[in-house]
Amino acid sequence: MKKILSTTIISAISIMLITACSSKEPTMGAHIDKTDESTIKTAIYIGNMKTEKAILAVEKAAEKNGWKVTEFKRNTVIVEKVIGDKTINRTIKVHNKHISGDKQASGYELSNLREAIVEEVKNENNPHH
Repeated sequence: MKKILSTTIISAISIMLITACSSKEPTMGAHIDKTDESTIKTAIYIGNMKTEKAILAVEKAAEKNGWKVTEFKRNTVIVEKVIGDKTINRTIKVHNKHISGDKQASGYELSNLREAIVEEVKNENNPHH
């Protein structure tokens, strides 16, 4: 009986530890139903962040990385950057629980922009850090 009780307690503690460790902070990938093909793989999860706050995070990240930002709609901005003789631009939109661009991010500059947006979203969600 003591062996069963101690095994049960150890199992319960193990499950609690695994659950606590796995639910620390959501990753910044898209947490959308996999059957939703409208969400691209590079979407940034924002949870319940308000649209205005998410747009502000996008604007800050883009401007810090040398992108020009133009507000298009309440939930959409256009970012553009000149690199040499080429201009890169993307339309970035805030959806219900994520931020996504009009095309899948490719290239060094777009990857850097995505990482900067992820950092700004984290900063907006945790302003004390």
